[in-house]
Amino acid sequence: MKNVCVVVGLVVVFATAGFWVAKAVEPPAALTVVSQRRDGQGVRIREPMVLQPAKTAVVVIDMWDKHWCETYTARVANLVPRMNRALEAARKLGMGVVFAPSDVVDFYRDFPQRKAMLAVPRHPEPKRVGFRAPPPPGPTDCCECGPDQPCKDKGKVWTRQHPDLKIAPQDWIADCNNGQELLNLCAERGIDTLLYMGVASNMCVQFRSMGVRNMKDHGLRVVVVADLVEAITSNGLDAAGKKDLNFTPAGGTARVQRHLEQFVCPTIESRSLIDAAGMSGRGADPRPHVVFVTAEKEYETHRTLPEFAKACLGEFRTTFLNATANEGEGKDSVPGLEVLDDADLLVLSARRRALPVVQMDHLERYIRSGKPLVALRTSTAAFQPKEAPRGHVIWDRFDREVLGCNYAGYNSKSRLTGCDVWRLPEAANHPIVKNLSPDRWHSPSWIYRVRPMSEGVTVLMMGRWSDADPEEPVAWTHHYEGGRVFYITLGHPGDFDMAPFRQLLANAVRWALGKL
Repeated sequence: MKNVCVVVGLVVVFATAGFWVAKAVEPPAALTVVSQRRDGQGVRIREPMVLQPAKTAVVVIDMWDKHWCETYTARVANLVPRMNRALEAARKLGMGVVFAPSDVVDFYRDFPQRKAMLAVPRHPEPKRVGFRAPPPPGPTDCCECGPDQPCKDKGKVWTRQHPDLKIAPQDWIADCNNGQELLNLCAERGIDTLLYMGVASNMCVQFRSMGVRNMKDHGLRVVVVADLVEAITSNGLDAAGKKDLNFTPAGGTARVQRHLEQFVCPTIESRSLIDAAGMSGRGADPRPHVVFVTAEKEYETHRTLPEFAKACLGEFRTTFLNATANEGEGKDSVPGLEVLDDADLLVLSARRRALPVVQMDHLERYIRSGKPLVALRTSTAAFQPKEAPRGHVIWDRFDREVLGCNYAGYNSKSRLTGCDVWRLPEAANHPIVKNLSPDRWHSPSWIYRVRPMSEGVTVLMMGRWSDADPEEPVAWTHHYEGGRVFYITLGHPGDFDMAPFRQLLANAVRWALGKL
């Protein structure tokens, strides 16, 4: 997805209340972002959307300091750094910011931003347009710590918004349960577009008095900032309450996003606002950003992938993230995954890791949003350990859902032989493999059983270790949520010593990024 950058003009930065606020002297009259909606069949449609900042406000719903679910409390806190950055961008672009907590607004009764909202004159309630939509998909409001050790006390423990949320002097604080306050502000300031952030996208963001459904029913244009909302669904339980490890918290959020886009309103990404405000962090380096994530011990990809990138991918910016450890508690942690919020490509090499929900939120959000992916070797079982610690995630059908295959192990005898691999004749003109020389070689990797393949897979290479087993697909392309996916069963350290493998992987990176 390409974002449209807008020249904002001279920026004055000053300090207030212990944090920095950027004020745009000449905010743009209009800016164009890429929005996403879905048609009646659920097919994704991306199209430009014009925003007039002077007529746009950002509404932040129920970013509470605590939640009855321990993991959901951590997920909300996980949104705060990115949300602060996006809100700073919105202010810089000339948009208003409305913090709309429910239940805890009395905490802010003496804040000038709350007094400013209460001082807005009352206006007649706009006529309703009769908007209706079906309910979002379940499960809803379950504990997200995991199916076996759930939080059980569902009492109200929230007392305020998250303390790290930065409230600027020019912002407003509203009572989310009193939609009239927001309607008054829109009428008084000529606001016709509301951008929504906050939680939960399947509950408060939709159904509070200041939520998207009520405001849309009053004729306002509503838009959800997809990467700055999260649903509260479940972790390992389906809508009927049965154990299903493919129901991840981020997966539930993605299902709710599809529902929003099809039945309620379009979405945008915070990156659109951040880029438009000149805050992308790219600086003078406009090269596409490739993030490598490694979390496996057998193939040393924490070493081979950086060496490969240095030798073959000089035209890209690169970031390398590794699991904290190969054994013990650290093996289920990959710090720094928030860089995926601004990544152009993910290269994944992982094996049977159960990452914390807050880390998987970043990784799954990237993948489930249809951004490009290149995956190697053991990534067929990237997030499929036998069990997960409390507050961690198993993505049980990652191989079938994303990669387009059905991983079924391998013949242990093939570990001794490696395998012969070759380009399929019918794939000879595919840009990933058409220039391979040679187009057939022997790999030290042992062959994986990966069939049956999903509909839409294009197999590029096949392989076989002996007549004892049939040949198997080795490299292929797939599309997940509209994004390009390339997967290869190779990835042994010896593969990286072979010129055709290095060329194949470099071509796959460029193809996934639309450079081939």
